[in-house]
Amino acid sequence: MTPFISFQNIIREIVDVGPDIVCLQEVQADHYESHLYNAMHEAGFEGVYKQKTRQAMGMTGKVDGCALFWRRTKFHLIESYSIEFNELAQRQVQSVMGLNPRSEEGASILNKLSKDNVAQLVVLELAQQSLRTSRDAMNQVCIANTHLYSNKDCPDVKLWQTLHLLQELETFVMSRSNNLPLMICGDFNSTPDSAVYDLLSRQTVHPGHPDVNTGDDNGPNVLPDVMNITHSHMLGSVYAAVLGEEPRYTNYTMQFKGVLDYMWYSTQNLRPLSAAPIPGEDVLTRHGDALPSTQYSSDHIMQLSDMQII
Repeated sequence: MTPFISFQNIIREIVDVGPDIVCLQEVQADHYESHLYNAMHEAGFEGVYKQKTRQAMGMTGKVDGCALFWRRTKFHLIESYSIEFNELAQRQVQSVMGLNPRSEEGASILNKLSKDNVAQLVVLELAQQSLRTSRDAMNQVCIANTHLYSNKDCPDVKLWQTLHLLQELETFVMSRSNNLPLMICGDFNSTPDSAVYDLLSRQTVHPGHPDVNTGDDNGPNVLPDVMNITHSHMLGSVYAAVLGEEPRYTNYTMQFKGVLDYMWYSTQNLRPLSAAPIPGEDVLTRHGDALPSTQYSSDHIMQLSDMQII
């Protein structure tokens, strides 16, 4: 399967379902600039891109990142903002912990937390305004798109990233409107039994969760006291809300089959009306033992939902 065919397959998948908002992860920078943006623009979308912060990955443009698109006839972009977790780690070490980043302790913490992951935030406004005389949160929605650290042996780093993403979103959303609808989409590299899932779904983490008790062998402790691992967002998972549970898998490879990807929504002002079923294993393995295949060009399965602002 050539890269061009893979690209065409992914574009076909997206266009066929006719979405209004699209969140993509692992988009290579040069592919976005040379192929993806043009193809999506031709299909009626506008978009923004945020590359991971790491530069030492080979040739220029080969670093991947997150891409977020919206249908031009449906939304106008009001605001765009990006988060670099490396920058938040620097702030944590210097401002919060009061450490010199060049000291042994400071460098050790920075080394553990600086994994180059990023997130995107946009505020979109409905293009078809009602008769209201001024903008308000009911005409707007905030979308966050992220891709967390992938290493399964570092659940504490993923939890730290999630906590700080939620804190940044608290500041971002509350400074604009306390009723701004919010969706957080992405590859969280975390299964439903993880502390990351707990924090997103329950606003807190159980003190006995193994992800917050990783021991000395996992390097320096980067997490605050478990009682401070909390946030104020009231979030639901789209698939769990609509189907009653998370799907069996969103990532289907030879090495791993399970749920890593989620669409989270603010329950006080958004309602999921549907969630597209995840294809069964008989469908996914029709053209190979695992993904990607000639039919599905990504090893992650597209998640799709109709959302209502309430």
